[in-house]
Amino acid sequence: MNVDRERLWNHLRILCEEIGPRLSGTPADERTVEYIAGHFRRCGAQVEVQDFPCPGWDHEATELALLGKRGPEPLPAVAQTFTEACDVEAQFVGVGTRHELEYSPDLEGKVLVLYGEAGTGLAPNRNPTVLSVEERRPSAVIVISPDETVSTKLIRDPFLRVPAAAVPQSAGLKLRENEGGRVRLRIRARRYDSTGHNVIGRLPGEEKGRIVVGAHYDTAACSPGAADDAGGTAAVLELCDLLAAEGRRRLGIDFIAFGAEEYGRHLRALGSVEYVRRHPAETRETRAVIQADGVGTSTGARPVHLMGWPARQKEDILRVLRRFPRWTVDEQIVLSSDHAPFYLHGVPALEFTTGGGSVPIHTAQDTIDLMSPEEMAFSAEVMAAVVHHLSSGHGAGVL
Repeated sequence: MNVDRERLWNHLRILCEEIGPRLSGTPADERTVEYIAGHFRRCGAQVEVQDFPCPGWDHEATELALLGKRGPEPLPAVAQTFTEACDVEAQFVGVGTRHELEYSPDLEGKVLVLYGEAGTGLAPNRNPTVLSVEERRPSAVIVISPDETVSTKLIRDPFLRVPAAAVPQSAGLKLRENEGGRVRLRIRARRYDSTGHNVIGRLPGEEKGRIVVGAHYDTAACSPGAADDAGGTAAVLELCDLLAAEGRRRLGIDFIAFGAEEYGRHLRALGSVEYVRRHPAETRETRAVIQADGVGTSTGARPVHLMGWPARQKEDILRVLRRFPRWTVDEQIVLSSDHAPFYLHGVPALEFTTGGGSVPIHTAQDTIDLMSPEEMAFSAEVMAAVVHHLSSGHGAGVL
C-alpha cells in the first residue's frame, strides 16, 4: 500500500504547529476533534464523536526566583498540569525521601523541594506522596526533574490542593545549594470542568467483527506532542485514507483518535477506558487493536509489542511483520496506553511505539523537529500491511 508522504506530514504539521498543544478539555482539543472528524468524513467513514467529562486547565505563566542578598535570581520553572494559581514567597526546604516527608518537623507554610525518592512516581492522581504533601500543608511544592527537560506532568492531579511546579536538574541543584533560603513562586493558571472526546471513523465489513486502529491525539500541557502522539494520529488518519480506498473487506475497521490519554486518573488512558465502558458489545466483537503511540521519530528503536495473541494467529502476524525487519518484535505486556483496556477485555493487541528514552515527551521540546518524514511513512506502511492483513480475515480469529 502506497503511503502519501506529503499528506501524512501535513497531518503532523497541522496538529503540532497550526493547532499546537492539545490538552484535553481545551479549545485546541475542540479544534483537533473538528479536524479529525472532518478527515474521517472525507474518507467516507461513518463518524461518531464520543464526549466524556474531564478536567480542563489554562496556563499563562510561571515565575520562580531565588531570593538572596543581591536580589532575586530567576530560575526556570514549569507549572505542573492542573495546578492552581499562586503568588507565594516563603522559605524552602529540600525533601529527598518519603520518610522525611512524613516525619520532618515544621514543614507547614514552607515550599517543599522534592527530589530523589520523594520526587518520583507522582503522576497518578491522589498518589500517596501527593497526599502526604497535602497533609503537611506547605505553601507550594517544587519537583526537581531528573534531567534538563521538564515534563508538565510529573504531577498531574486535578484535585491537588497545593500549587506545584517543576525545575530542571541544574536549577534544582541551585536550590539545594541554598537550602533554607527563600523563593518566590508565581503561577498564573486556572482549572475547570470540561469535556474530552474520542473521534471514531467506521469503515464497514462484510462479516461480523472489526479491527480497531487507534492513537491518542491529546498532548501533555504546553507540549506540541509531535512524538507523543501526533505521529501516531497522523498515521491513523493516513491509514483511513488508504483502507477506505480499498473498498470491500471482510472485517470492518474502526479508526479511533482517543482523547485524554495523558490524563492521570487511569494509567491506561481515560478516553479508551470510557470507550470500552460505553461500547461493551463492540469491544466483544473486536478481533484486534492496533495502537500507534510514538512512531516516526528520527532516532531510537522501533519496537512493536504483541499482546494476547493465540499461537496460530500470532505466527500469522509475525509473517507480516518479518517483511519489515527494521521493527523489533517482542511480547512485552505494556498497559500504559489506549490499547490496554481492550487487551484487558481479551482483545489481542499490537502497539507500535518508539524505544525513545531520549525523546523528550511531555515537554515543550516534543516538536516536529524530532520527526522524520521517512520514518513516519515507513511506520504507516507497516501498520497498513498489518491492518490490511487482519481486515481481510487473516490472523484475526475469523472462522
